[in-house]
Amino acid sequence: MTGLFLGFLLGFIMQRGRFCMAGGLRDLYLFRDGRMTLAILIIITLQSIGLFAFVALGWAKLPGGDFRWLATLVGGVTFGIGMGLAGSCSTGAYYRAAEGLAGSMIAVVGFVVASWYIRQPGGKQLFAPINGPALPDASLMQTFGMSPWPAVVLLTVLTGWLVWRHLKRKSFPVPQPKPRKQGLAHWLFEARWHPFVSAVLIGVIALLAWPSSLESGRVGGLGISGPSAQLFSLITEGKTGFFGWAGYLLIGIFAGALVAAWGSQELRLRSPGLPTMVKSLFGGGLMGIGSGLAGGCMLGNTIVNTAWFSWQGWLFIPCILLGSWLVSYFTIILPNQSNKTKEA
Repeated sequence: MTGLFLGFLLGFIMQRGRFCMAGGLRDLYLFRDGRMTLAILIIITLQSIGLFAFVALGWAKLPGGDFRWLATLVGGVTFGIGMGLAGSCSTGAYYRAAEGLAGSMIAVVGFVVASWYIRQPGGKQLFAPINGPALPDASLMQTFGMSPWPAVVLLTVLTGWLVWRHLKRKSFPVPQPKPRKQGLAHWLFEARWHPFVSAVLIGVIALLAWPSSLESGRVGGLGISGPSAQLFSLITEGKTGFFGWAGYLLIGIFAGALVAAWGSQELRLRSPGLPTMVKSLFGGGLMGIGSGLAGGCMLGNTIVNTAWFSWQGWLFIPCILLGSWLVSYFTIILPNQSNKTKEA
């Protein structure tokens, strides 16, 4: 049940911290705001330091396999486009669905169905040409036959320097409403959380996921793409494979976000309208296809696979950036430019 506990904490923190990785990557492009990108880097760095220490102590194991570079490229761009259309990544869609956002609920449906389909014989056959090309080495250490620690030190120094640069910049106070709660209740359900605080907490959870999931025979960290596919099989066929460590993690994420939304009085049903709902469904489906091809979603690839310096994880990042930024350009920047031209 450790998956359920860690999932609950993760869902709670992401909801209360408004930790939207998709929005952060979009803001990097639209507003040159790199706070959320730095927060993601903090999670990767903390997890990397702890993970390789755990491996040395025998508390965790690293995944093996090869590097399906073409599937990662295509899957990453596809996931990024879906993320832009849905307005969140797959994990973000789950925690926003727990808040009552109908668009996110529809995105989750699309993600679950597509995640299931791409793992079926028909889906595998359809995407076989993309899944075929592979390189034998899955990680930086395998390719160069080196210790991970020089890379860990370099990543730590880079992250520390970037965070220091960001924190020393002059910031402007954000007006806050008068607190209605006091003490711990205020901090848990009312106070505004800094993205870096959320990142540290998520980094610890991501690290603990490795040894806790290993106890159940699973080699890996956080991830929701696989259990999302199993959720569809549970609903439609009654298959109980969903009830493993990763499945309980998924249940915990939803439950934690639900409690956080209820405690902060953000739990209410909201509908964005039919056009946005259709876009969210399509975006969720693309995220399901993309994560199936790339071997992981935003959580599994961007947060987890990068921590052990897998080529798949680090290639996935620029691919989702490309996909999400393309959507931002055609849906936000280009229409705004057209409106300004008409007004002139």
